[in-house]
Amino acid sequence: MTLVLVTIGLGLNLRASILLGPHLYERFGVTPGAYVALIGLPVLVAALVRLPVGVLTDRFGVRVMLPVVSLIAAVAVAGLGLADSLPVAVVAGAAAGVASSAFVVSAALVTRLFPYGRRGWALGVLGLGAALAALISAASWGLDREGRLTALVLGGLLVVFAGLAAVLIREPAPAGRTDSPVGESAALIRLASTSSVSLLYVVALSGMVSIALFLPVYLVTALNFTWFHALATTGSVVVLASVARLAGGWRTDRRPTAGLLVICYGIAAALCVVVASAPHRWIPVVAIAGVAVCDGLASGVLLALIGKAARPYSAGGVMGVTGAAGALGALIPPLLLAGMEKLTHSYAAAWALLAAVLFAAALYVRTCHLRVGLGLAVGFRPLPSPTATTVAVLGETDTRLCPAALVTGLAELATSDELLVVYGVDERPPHGLSAAGLAAGLRVRLPRHRVVAVPVDESPDLLGRDALVLVDHVEAGTLTIAVTGRARQSSVAADLSIYLQADRVLTISYDPAGGSALHPV
Repeated sequence: MTLVLVTIGLGLNLRASILLGPHLYERFGVTPGAYVALIGLPVLVAALVRLPVGVLTDRFGVRVMLPVVSLIAAVAVAGLGLADSLPVAVVAGAAAGVASSAFVVSAALVTRLFPYGRRGWALGVLGLGAALAALISAASWGLDREGRLTALVLGGLLVVFAGLAAVLIREPAPAGRTDSPVGESAALIRLASTSSVSLLYVVALSGMVSIALFLPVYLVTALNFTWFHALATTGSVVVLASVARLAGGWRTDRRPTAGLLVICYGIAAALCVVVASAPHRWIPVVAIAGVAVCDGLASGVLLALIGKAARPYSAGGVMGVTGAAGALGALIPPLLLAGMEKLTHSYAAAWALLAAVLFAAALYVRTCHLRVGLGLAVGFRPLPSPTATTVAVLGETDTRLCPAALVTGLAELATSDELLVVYGVDERPPHGLSAAGLAAGLRVRLPRHRVVAVPVDESPDLLGRDALVLVDHVEAGTLTIAVTGRARQSSVAADLSIYLQADRVLTISYDPAGGSALHPV
């Protein structure tokens, strides 16, 4: 019930964030070039506010922030409906861009309420809010082309939703924060700028958003569509992309890897080439719809990976920084298309360049699929507990399905325990993480920890010699990985636990429904 309510509210907020477009065309008759420039203002506002809204959501909770965002959107769209001049309409429409940050708040709620194994699906359902916004847009345009009445009615509906959200939404209490919002935002920006997952998400999400916002004017100017047919076509494409986003999240719940991304980016690159070279006007439309579907699938996969990596107490900030990056990225394709058209009097070169970017993304994922599969390296907040010396046993075969969950589980355990990981791995792991890959993943998630991987001899006579080295590492506070063969990992772990006088020995495993789990031996 909560997911349905939030999805409906998100659809209303997303409709508010794109309400400026019809007003520009129907009421003020701006040129296509001015339309492209002005419609980007709400997107720019969205990019600026998503991270602060996400950080505030982690501090004050969804029950506070979702009504606040909706009420700001209600005031903005009401002002847009009452505006009698283009400057006032532009200011009000740009302010309505705040409404798109409702996705950040709603995604944080989903991450907190849904278990690991259903989080991708739930985020995909939330993404259907974009399809709802497109349907509302089509219906309202047929009844009220100038948009004045639509804006006022939408403002009233947003006020009603804000009241319902404040009364009906229930969530875990927000965790207390001691760090400053500015410092937290800076740390999240560093995380997003250095992670390949967030950059790949920018490529996919920016494709979806830019198609939703700028496809109508492209169809009118480049393919000679009427404005009505351009809006109808765009709405259909947005619905298809939203359904594809749900499918991507659902699939990632069952197999949380990056393999599907190679197919999505590769097909999207080929379709961009088709758009650049196709002479008939319906062929580019079909190809653009295919690009949107591929971007929807890819963004669903990546959003699920991001949502699974986010901790409940930082979900708002994580969704905020990745969403802000996606919104900024959404400005690049239309600006590229418009700029290249001015220089070459053709859109072909711009589509070819977009194809090159998508092909590069596909090639990167194919080359570094395990690194992408490790997801975002979100930091941890250790719980206060007595320090224990723990030996954790893990095999390479366990990392083949979802290495991200297992690396995250080990990293979180290392924030509270003196940890030794016994990793059983063959010399050339065919599908899972190598010992170096496991160490690299832990280093990224624990930047303040020293992480070393030490090969140990499987012979009981020589293991004691290696154990002395391991004991020194553990006592120095180093997160140590003892690398051994898979066949002997259990017996090596048992012997090392005696040398270390460990408090406990645990195995770590992955379950699609619950994520990583620790089991006492």
